Amino acid sequence: MSKILKWGLLSILAIAVLIKLSLWWSVRSIMDDAITRLSPFMHISYGSITSSFDGRVGLEKLQVRVPALRDSVRIGHAELKFNGLGELLRFKERLAEGKFPEQMALSLKGISLDVHGPFMQHLYDAPAERSLWTAMSEVACGKVRNIGTGELLDMGYRTFDTDAELSYQFKPGAKSLALSLNADTRDVLDMRFSLLLSNMSDNPGDLRANPPRLTLWTLELNDNQYQRKVQEFCAAKLGQSGEEYVQTALDHFDRVLRSQRIALDQPVLDGYRRYLQDPQSLRLELNPTEGMAWDGLQFFDAKDVIAMLRPTLLVNQQVVSPVGFAWVDPASRKAAQPVEVVAVEKSETARAMPQYEFVSVSSLADHAGKRLQFITYDGAYYQGILRKVENGKAYLSVQFGSGAAEMFLRLEKIDKVRVMF
Repeated sequence: MSKILKWGLLSILAIAVLIKLSLWWSVRSIMDDAITRLSPFMHISYGSITSSFDGRVGLEKLQVRVPALRDSVRIGHAELKFNGLGELLRFKERLAEGKFPEQMALSLKGISLDVHGPFMQHLYDAPAERSLWTAMSEVACGKVRNIGTGELLDMGYRTFDTDAELSYQFKPGAKSLALSLNADTRDVLDMRFSLLLSNMSDNPGDLRANPPRLTLWTLELNDNQYQRKVQEFCAAKLGQSGEEYVQTALDHFDRVLRSQRIALDQPVLDGYRRYLQDPQSLRLELNPTEGMAWDGLQFFDAKDVIAMLRPTLLVNQQVVSPVGFAWVDPASRKAAQPVEVVAVEKSETARAMPQYEFVSVSSLADHAGKRLQFITYDGAYYQGILRKVENGKAYLSVQFGSGAAEMFLRLEKIDKVRVMF
């Protein structure tokens, strides 16, 4: 009996060693192939290979150097996490078949970038084109519009050290894909971003003809020490107190958004003021309605955009309500005397903004060639150019990114129609 136990233990140990060697060899071959393929553009080196029986495999002391930029990225530990040892062992074969595991995560510990290096200069010293998404990054800081590497060095930053994890989970039965990105940069902030896609095909070739639908979009910023440092730096530059600069930053944020034709309602501005005063947590969640098209939102009324996006905003764990905005003319200025000037602003905005009128579904054929907005009985929104009405269907040309697609709506499903004039 003792011999059986002894040989059994030795067999288990031998299998474990073989699995370890197999993992080591697989990772080594993948890395050698990657290093060879990428050698014309970058030099990759690493210290050792790690693995575990719960489905993890990684590299220690990974360094990626780009000679053209004369800079490098250092990663303390890069690790792939699978849903069990079986998925890990089959990973290479699945890649060869053009398939990915149903669940996987990439963990990067100790990503280090030098603030004075070319990588950071490329990211910070060439600001992105002004848009809605860059509004929070613009600052009121004298002649400085965007924080660059020089300002980062003045604020005491020397390196950006980050722990990040990118993961996904695909559910074939539910045809859903959940993506998440968590990044904690020391002395900067903890950011969490996630997407939930429905109608997700397991065949990449089907995505163009039948694209997935965005069901949930979430962005969360926690412990924003970077915001605190920026406000202290810019307040000192302008000779203002902390509270005075909060108002300056809020007014600047409002002006930047108005330049993008967006005027936030006062409850939202008040919520953002609380965040500037104490940037602990900011969470924005969008739950778009089914059938919503992201292109062309500017042609809808502001209240309809809110109804389609269904946003939820939390500042320091407190819900901001109601969430709303108005379309404005970028050339108009914010009223200094609300009672006298708002009426003028509204009239100017009314002339500048597109006007709509409701038309009956039965009269659709009279509006062929016009841009219409459709609201179905199930609450979905569609917008496009009406091509024709035939056999109980309205045929539309809908803009998607840089191209267009043809679709149709059954007349009995259409609740309301608006035409732009």
